[in-house]
Amino acid sequence: MTTPVTHTTRKGKTYYLHTGPKRGGGVQYFFAMKSSGSLAKQLPDGFEIFETVNGQVFVRRKQASLIRDEETAGIHAQIAKLRGDILYRIEVRGDTLTIYDSGKRSSGELETLMRLSPQKLAELRERFAYYQPAMRFILVDGEKRLFAPERFCYRGSVDDWISIGRPETIKKLAAKYFVHLGRDSFFELY
Repeated sequence: MTTPVTHTTRKGKTYYLHTGPKRGGGVQYFFAMKSSGSLAKQLPDGFEIFETVNGQVFVRRKQASLIRDEETAGIHAQIAKLRGDILYRIEVRGDTLTIYDSGKRSSGELETLMRLSPQKLAELRERFAYYQPAMRFILVDGEKRLFAPERFCYRGSVDDWISIGRPETIKKLAAKYFVHLGRDSFFELY
């Protein structure tokens, strides 16, 4: 007996891959927390499991990334150096590498959480963090490996990505802009 396809999110929730009829014919695949019903035994060819930074799970067509593994690893290394009470996650889609942040915690929240062990605190923070877009780098020159830097603007009338500089290598952009993540100076970048 083959076991159904499951995925456990960073939030600790387990989802089961289901199949169902598609409007117009065919079969659709989707994740649900329900462990009964029409469960799929394997992913369809050419598809993958995708979890968003906020823990939503989807089945999607496999997507080729134009971002190199070493570029992503470099960004992860730079993010790991950031200190403070903000958590960061990275998502790569096609030609874009996006950095999400968890926002700052209130002092009351922190006082309550300080009673927990550091390990339990880290586990809970990661599990229940809600991430929002902060910064992204879009590959604009694949040969020279130049990326256009943008930050998310939360000005009510804008609520969109705005350019914050000229295209440069991802390493130089990280060195220049990551010092602003989680600080007031971030909102002065434009």
